[in-house]
Amino acid sequence: MTRIRFDGSDERMMFHAKESWVPVVLGGIPVAVVCAALSWALVRFASVSVSVCVLASIVVVGVSRVPHIVDNWRTDVAVTDRRLYYRHGIVDVSDHVCDLGSITDVTIDPTILGRLFGYADVRIQTQAGDDDFVLKEIADAYEMRRVINIGRDALVGGTSAPAGHRRRRRS
Repeated sequence: MTRIRFDGSDERMMFHAKESWVPVVLGGIPVAVVCAALSWALVRFASVSVSVCVLASIVVVGVSRVPHIVDNWRTDVAVTDRRLYYRHGIVDVSDHVCDLGSITDVTIDPTILGRLFGYADVRIQTQAGDDDFVLKEIADAYEMRRVINIGRDALVGGTSAPAGHRRRRRS
């Protein structure tokens, strides 16, 4: 469940998002490969115990991923029928609240791995321009954009951008 408190008691949650765990896990693979190669070399040429090498590799891989795990754990995004809420941080918590009616564009920027595993960066552009922000590696980013667009269209009376404008933005 979300840790975010909504501004209005009558707001209805439409979408809840977190950062995807896929980049956290996949980012550990190169570290694990290097540790395995070093462990093999130490066992083969330095006669170091296999169990010591395996334990050291597990510790190195685990410690290298801790910042990414914490970063993933401390990010929370919620879309209600009126607002987008973004919370980032554990000790130094940063809250960002944006009315759906003030959002002008939602751009999805997936990497190659993001396309394969269903996550992407989401850029939120607002009418003010200085309130723009990027949500990194969000799981189900396309669904999030769809929910934001539905909520925004409902708030502004069903008006949306011309079809030609939408085609240019997607390509």
